[in-house]
Amino acid sequence: MNEQDQHPRKREEEQTVASLLSHLQQMRRAVPVNYQLKADLKKQLLQRMKELDQQNRESMAVPASGKRKKWLRILAATILLGITIGTYSWWEKDMLAIEKHNVLSLPKQTTEEQIDIDPSGTQVAYIAPHAVIRTLSLDQKKHPVTIALPPTKGEYRALSWANHSQQVTVIEQLEGQSRIWIVDMPDPNNMSSSRLLKEEDQVKYHSPTWSPNDETIAYTRVKNGVEEIWMSSTVSFQEWKMAEGSQPEWSPDGRFLAFVKAGSIQVMEIRTGRISVLGEGEWPSWNGDVTLTYTTPSGNLVEAQVDEEPVVARELGLLSFSGDQVVRGNWAAEGKQLLLVHHDEQPDALVISLASR
Repeated sequence: MNEQDQHPRKREEEQTVASLLSHLQQMRRAVPVNYQLKADLKKQLLQRMKELDQQNRESMAVPASGKRKKWLRILAATILLGITIGTYSWWEKDMLAIEKHNVLSLPKQTTEEQIDIDPSGTQVAYIAPHAVIRTLSLDQKKHPVTIALPPTKGEYRALSWANHSQQVTVIEQLEGQSRIWIVDMPDPNNMSSSRLLKEEDQVKYHSPTWSPNDETIAYTRVKNGVEEIWMSSTVSFQEWKMAEGSQPEWSPDGRFLAFVKAGSIQVMEIRTGRISVLGEGEWPSWNGDVTLTYTTPSGNLVEAQVDEEPVVARELGLLSFSGDQVVRGNWAAEGKQLLLVHHDEQPDALVISLASR
């Protein structure tokens, strides 16, 4: 009798685990997501892990040849590793962990557009009262700085950090005039400086964002109540209309442009102009070339894969999250840290936390 015939129960255990993991993969692709099924499967996996661990402990206690002991150890390790990898991969995709709670609390008049995270996910910049930008180090490795913006009578309402440089763009609104400024952040060798990119009368600008190569800034232009997405080159100063909508966000590879139109998240493939509608929400933010998140009207965070047909979207859980409604989630350019803007028990304050997978 060969060794496989001697251990039919082991083969059944492997098949059972494989079956459970197969169910997990099918469940991740299901729309809408069945969260009760997920909880049940997780419970089954954890229970199965305990049973297999106990069985293998009992098997190890029975005298056996060195070859049999070695085989049992390998089999036990393989099964447990498979369960661990399957469970981790599943929950990794559906959960985010809060790394830092309430790293910053801003006054009630502050909006979610007035704060952003740097490309590396180690600093936050935000517009403070009296026309200044302030920074906050998330890893305690850099000293905070305060940068004076151009002294005008306008109000600075939006900020966006460049993807590959120590620059931010800010939008100033003065009655019926809007301006876009580019601000160079200070470093040990250079002081901060500002330059005007463009200005226009009888319009309102908001939600600026940088292209992946930092050579173009997209923004929302509102005139006579109509929202449009416009582009302005930081090199040639040319400008052009891209689409109707607001809150534009480029994918990291520049292939897609996500935006909001009529209360829904839409994604345009720039080369073809093809548009996909993902669902109700606002503030899209990319954490991969084909993966983005956005916030729903109920204040939840949703992640979508735009390269799948139909597009797969699932709600992301937030481990150890103590806030209430999520207002905006904004990924750092490297796609690992998420700047989470939310409300907590203080409804008049805007609270900032840091999350990651």
